Amino acid sequence: MASPPAIAQLLDTTSAESAMAVALAPAFAMSATYLAMADSLGLAMQNAVANQQRGQVTAGASLAQVLALIIQKGAVPS
Repeated sequence: MASPPAIAQLLDTTSAESAMAVALAPAFAMSATYLAMADSLGLAMQNAVANQQRGQVTAGASLAQVLALIIQKGAVPS
């Protein structure tokens, strides 16, 4: 069985650790917020790059189709 000084020491240690956890809570909350924001910005940039790439592919395909139609129809005599 633990002696009374050991119990008091254990309670002091637990109280100090709890106070430390409470003191660090705002910093942890802000770091979690910053992490979530950074992840969201990263996903937004990734989506922007993917959309730009799809737009380039669509523009290239459209240009190829227009040029093929121009070649198919031939020149119009003036």
